[in-house]
Amino acid sequence: MGCTDPRRLQSFALSVRAANVTLQFRPRGLSSFQPLHRYCSLKTKLTNPRTLLAVLFLAFVTLFVSVQHKKRIIVTFDYDFGLHPACSLTVTKNCIKQFNVYEIAADGRIKLFSLPVPGGAAGIVKGITGTSPRIVLPAGEHIVAVTAESAEGFESNPGACTTQIQVKR
Repeated sequence: MGCTDPRRLQSFALSVRAANVTLQFRPRGLSSFQPLHRYCSLKTKLTNPRTLLAVLFLAFVTLFVSVQHKKRIIVTFDYDFGLHPACSLTVTKNCIKQFNVYEIAADGRIKLFSLPVPGGAAGIVKGITGTSPRIVLPAGEHIVAVTAESAEGFESNPGACTTQIQVKR
């Protein structure tokens, strides 16, 4: 029996769903699946769709594995507002406006996020906590530093408050 029998030709659709990704393949017409020869077996006819499915599956798996997962960093530290008070409506100069969190790398520092000064901060404040938005950090060791930024835009020494973290896959 020949493969050009219209009752035997069927189109197919592939739909693969993942988090925020939908891959769809729908052939435009049956003509793309017609064999080159008038006589062929059903096994030969299904080779091209199976190959296409295998290639699409491998592409999807490669995409899924290569996507780096975003992480959140939570920092907790203490700060003495005795030398420089926190900025407020009445204190606008020589005061601490915010804290900046950096990743210290070999080629410099990369700002990860900022966090505001706690309301009513005076003297030694323990347990100041901030959480980053979701960021991409490759697996491995990273050095994280926190600086205090004044209202004038000056920052404290990033080496004064650092820690080393280990990011796992």
